Amino acid sequence: MKLSNIAAVFFDFDGVLCTDRFFAVLKPDYPHVQEWISQHVFGGEKWGDKWMRGELNYRQINRVISDATGISNELLDRILPEGVRRMQVNTTLIQWAETLKNQGVKVALVTNNMDVFNEITIPDKKLDKTFPVIVNSCDYGLMKQDENGKLFDIALQKLGLTTFRDVWLIDDSAGYCDIFKAKGGEAYQYSNLQDFEQWAEKQFSERK
Repeated sequence: MKLSNIAAVFFDFDGVLCTDRFFAVLKPDYPHVQEWISQHVFGGEKWGDKWMRGELNYRQINRVISDATGISNELLDRILPEGVRRMQVNTTLIQWAETLKNQGVKVALVTNNMDVFNEITIPDKKLDKTFPVIVNSCDYGLMKQDENGKLFDIALQKLGLTTFRDVWLIDDSAGYCDIFKAKGGEAYQYSNLQDFEQWAEKQFSERK
């Protein structure tokens, strides 16, 4: 498949390259803790946003969870890294990214993510072997929705590009896709692999 007229493709991580959850290992033995995390860390109080902006690290988040639920803080400090290592990436999408690179298309990973992503996920899944540019929100104090999508600008610059023309975003968030398109790029809102493969084959085969 010839993709010479595609300048770059940006990939999201959560919801695209991976659908597993950090704290899923808690559910069998500590369902109330896992439920509290879903509601409060990634829900109402937005502790997760502070974590993804680098305002808190994973040990501080674990203390918040421990104080609220009574689970041992030391146990959380052991369980969270284990849960992160158990997460699986979508190998089909990773291979697709490799195919893009092999045909001269630049690729980047742009993610709202945490310290454990840098410390564990990237080396464990060897994501830096596939993606020469990885932009993680916690390293910049910004999430994708902040400052008019500045994280996308950072990734573009790191790829050596100056325009979003012929640059694609693959992301499960409609909001982030809209931000990207407003910059002049194109975006596909990812929901599942089957639909994506059908879309990609049609979209990119038309550009041969």
